[in-house]
Amino acid sequence: MTRTKWLALVFMTVFISTAPVAAAPPKKADPQPQEVLKKLFPKLKYTSIGKTDIDGLYEVATDGKIIYFHPKTGYLFIGDIVNNEGRSLTQEKMAAERFKLLTRDDLKKAIKVGNGRNTVIEVTDPDCSFCRKMHAYWESRHDVTRYIFFKPLDIHPDAVKKATYVLSADDTEKALFEVYSGQLDSKRDVLDRKYDDKGRLQAQRAVADKLEVNSTPTFWVNGKFVNGANIPLIEKYIGKPPAGGRK
Repeated sequence: MTRTKWLALVFMTVFISTAPVAAAPPKKADPQPQEVLKKLFPKLKYTSIGKTDIDGLYEVATDGKIIYFHPKTGYLFIGDIVNNEGRSLTQEKMAAERFKLLTRDDLKKAIKVGNGRNTVIEVTDPDCSFCRKMHAYWESRHDVTRYIFFKPLDIHPDAVKKATYVLSADDTEKALFEVYSGQLDSKRDVLDRKYDDKGRLQAQRAVADKLEVNSTPTFWVNGKFVNGANIPLIEKYIGKPPAGGRK
């Protein structure tokens, strides 16, 4: 091969190897879940949509309820998701949505106890044994601020009297301790008196109804719902009580 032919071959090889290659057309992105939802269910009104822990399944908040949407199949699922601890994650999410309805004016109607960094919204009945257990537990923590709302249950005939006693007291925190420690349980002369709570119990019940609470105790710990005296779940959210108790 002559030198001239060899140079020509090298030039052609370089030209071919460096010639621009046509780019493949970009892959079309999958539509967003909310786009699919709107297309398939145009009349569905919802306030939020977000991922669940189940791959490909989304939770949709609509009219105070939680339903589930699978964009790949276009299916809606109505029902509860329950974990291996027996907790309904659906109910907890719905309760978290209701928590957003609380206003500053609502909190002003509560009994405020403590000044810790963790905020606890508490709906309680003064004659509920689990409520009393939890009152003692919260007394062991100085890292919480409690906003307490009474929801006396019909099964406890003295619950309204005890709630009214606390709410009409000059020192509500002291009265709260008296009631939840059982000091008034047999004191008919105290319980049967007429107390003027200036409508506070009625106002607190309205807040509990707004939160759709129908059992006690019920808590929101830093906005996370806790049903009943579930101390392990509470401590999962905010840790164990600091040493020293409440100050």
